[in-house]
Amino acid sequence: MAEFVATSSTKSRGTWLVVLIVIVFLILGFMAYTFMTNRSPKSDTQTTPYIETEQASAPRRAQPHDAGNYPFDDGLKNPGSTTEYKLDEFGAGIASRDMWNIDINNDGLRDRITRDHIENGTDHYYDEYKIELNTSAGFIDITPAGFRTVEGADCALQKLRFTLAPSFQVTKISREWSETWDTPTPAVRTVYKLVGDELQTISSRQLRTICNVSDLF
Repeated sequence: MAEFVATSSTKSRGTWLVVLIVIVFLILGFMAYTFMTNRSPKSDTQTTPYIETEQASAPRRAQPHDAGNYPFDDGLKNPGSTTEYKLDEFGAGIASRDMWNIDINNDGLRDRITRDHIENGTDHYYDEYKIELNTSAGFIDITPAGFRTVEGADCALQKLRFTLAPSFQVTKISREWSETWDTPTPAVRTVYKLVGDELQTISSRQLRTICNVSDLF
């Protein structure tokens, strides 16, 4: 009987020892987890949210592009008058207007050439031309269709150059837009001259494929 009690007591102590060891391991594990969690600073894993704010832009003033990234001379120099305009809040509108009073058909009357520099709030500004003959009935507009430049940020798709002497003529070099503004396409050279009271096409021929037509003048 004494032997049985001793055996039971031994087994009881062994069971409690195992339970104690398990409890100790659980406590140690919990402490280790807590320690590792507290060591990881939240600032390492959290960033300040990016807040996008919209700032009101002041109205843009007329700012000539100086022919963009490709200096170009359209043949018109020393205008008789220049008027500058304030652009709208988007940077769009007529930025400036240059006017020349020149006798282009040698009839003794001063005719009129007007160039409007027009911005649209992007790099794709343009210059628009108007040619008027001074007649007994007043000024008549003889401008052919599409007498304006087509400007990209790095390449011009259409440019015009005026020749005043020995006779008045306008050379236009243009190309079609394709895929992007900088995708080269074949250019076409068109020459206009005065025939009576009309500005007519006298020649047109295809040129090489190019990005910036300014390089072909």
